Amino acid sequence: MTRTIRFMFEYGHPWPLWETGREDGPTMEPADYGLSSELIERLRAANRFWQEHFQHERGWDSAENLAAWTADTRQVLAVLRREVAGIADVLDERGV
Repeated sequence: MTRTIRFMFEYGHPWPLWETGREDGPTMEPADYGLSSELIERLRAANRFWQEHFQHERGWDSAENLAAWTADTRQVLAVLRREVAGIADVLDERGV
């Protein structure tokens, strides 16, 4: 059975990597997929940017920051899909 990674950013979890249907919970870590150090750093930076510039109650602090994050995470998502090809499918659940 193919695994499915849900690529989404949430408060309280440092990685935008989630899987449903797991007995040990949905939160995942880069090591669970053997991701490259380059991708790990990009995931960390994307999450940090999201945490600094987005609030659930108000949304993004500027259209420019939303555009920058969207463009960056689109590229990160493409790299993630390449790195987990054959292991898992990746759903884009960024909400943009």
